[in-house]
Formats: sequence, C-alpha cells, structure tokens
Amino acid sequence: MSRGPDAEIKPITILSVMLASPDPAFTVAEIADELPYTAEGVRHQMNRLVDAGYLDKKKAGRRTVLYWPTDAGLMHYVEATSE
Repeated sequence: MSRGPDAEIKPITILSVMLASPDPAFTVAEIADELPYTAEGVRHQMNRLVDAGYLDKKKAGRRTVLYWPTDAGLMHYVEATSE
C-alpha cells in the first residue's frame, strides 16, 4: 500500500476505521495498517482526536497505547456522515 501525505488524515477517516470494526479499542499500528498513511502520522492525528475529545486512550503496556472512540467521537461521526 502506498503512503500519502500524513497532513491529509481527516478525523472521520480514523473514526470510520474504528467504527467499521467490532473491536472496542485499537493500537496506532492497527489503524495505520488500514490507511495509506504512516504510523507516525496516524499517531499524531489520533492524539489530536484525544485532545478534541473524539478518542480516549490508555497505556496498556510498556509500549502499547489503546485508543477508542468517545461519545463525542461517535456523535462527530454520525453528524459528518449524515450530511
């Protein structure tokens, strides 16, 4: 899969990947594997989504961080996809 410019990662893109899966939480690598962006770019955008209140995160291990959509993230997704 070719990698594109990371600055183009939209919040709805990450939320879409998460909400299409039955999994409750995700690592950066899991999301990056589904998108044409670098893991670093995805991590940066996911942390911005945490700051915006659309994702929450928890350090699950020494080097593992899990992310999941918040209620605000779900509402953002619904609003963005119902237009």
